[in-house]
Amino acid sequence: MHKITNLRCLRYRYHISLGEIEAVSGFSNQYISCAELGKTRATVQLTGKMDTAIELLIANRKQELLLLEADFLKYRGRLLEAAEECKNE
Repeated sequence: MHKITNLRCLRYRYHISLGEIEAVSGFSNQYISCAELGKTRATVQLTGKMDTAIELLIANRKQELLLLEADFLKYRGRLLEAAEECKNE
């Protein structure tokens, strides 16, 4: 049985997909999966790159939440009214 790393715990707890980490780290999701299960040796470089990847994800999510908050404040009290435009649907 493989060990479970803190990276995997954080991914599960905060619903971070391997694809999200892949996009910001430059590593394939297969490689990340092996690393987080302890199948790949945790070098200083790999650990640093995973730290940076999570920091980037945190920054991205903060930005998305700020945008969500701004949009919500525009529609507060009117969430169930018909939308004038919806770009992501």
